[in-house]
Amino acid sequence: MFQKLERIVPRARFALFLRKSNKLENKIWFMAQEDFRIYAKYYDQIYSHMKNYEKEAKIVENTIRKFESEKSKTLLDVGCGTGEHLKYLSLNFKCTGIDINRNMIKIARDKVPNARFNVASMIDFKLGERFDVITCLFSAIGHVQTFDNLVRTISNFYGHSAEKGLVIVEPWIFKKDFIKGHIGLNIHEDENIKLARMSTSKMTESKRIIYMHYLVGEKGEVKHFTEIHEMLASDCKDYVEAFKSAGFTKVEYLTDDLWDGSRGLFIAKK
Repeated sequence: MFQKLERIVPRARFALFLRKSNKLENKIWFMAQEDFRIYAKYYDQIYSHMKNYEKEAKIVENTIRKFESEKSKTLLDVGCGTGEHLKYLSLNFKCTGIDINRNMIKIARDKVPNARFNVASMIDFKLGERFDVITCLFSAIGHVQTFDNLVRTISNFYGHSAEKGLVIVEPWIFKKDFIKGHIGLNIHEDENIKLARMSTSKMTESKRIIYMHYLVGEKGEVKHFTEIHEMLASDCKDYVEAFKSAGFTKVEYLTDDLWDGSRGLFIAKK
């Protein structure tokens, strides 16, 4: 889902504030994207209350069966995160997952032992094989940040897609739907941890920027840290253009009969 700092996309900045000996010390961590240890550690807790991965995976599978030209057997999930979708998709497909965040890949490997995983960027990964289906879900595509990188990413999907392959992409929030200053809140609590995340957003001409603040209480301490996500600013027509530029001849955008909170699905075929 993420990219190294020395490459051109995408970058994020972490600020971690730790309380030590009753004195607040500010420690700024500028971290390469694949080192998002904190983000990976709490990812499942943050989204467990928001998403029904089993239901979403079933809808994705039904979509594959509806649009496939022949029976699909192999599936690549790009920006697979901690492997929650693959936990269910791997029951009916031979699955591979990639993500730039090596800490998420470590979690995914433990969670889905019957799938293969690689640490790689969605923009320029090279796996040396083609897949019947390529998915990129939960708006992971938004982390490419720019339209040029979107084209490069979709072109990479094209190169890894089988002759009659299918590509399914859930887009990041369209420009027309993005709400400047929107405040979001996610809360998780169990016997070991109390976690609250609040987010707000702003717009620039070329990017959508999300500021996230975390309060994490565990092991007798409360810690505060923030992260900044710089995301893609595009609309539906930009995605269609990217698919067409990559070589896909058939592109559809679905919004009906999907899961709550879905941002739609682009379906592309060669």
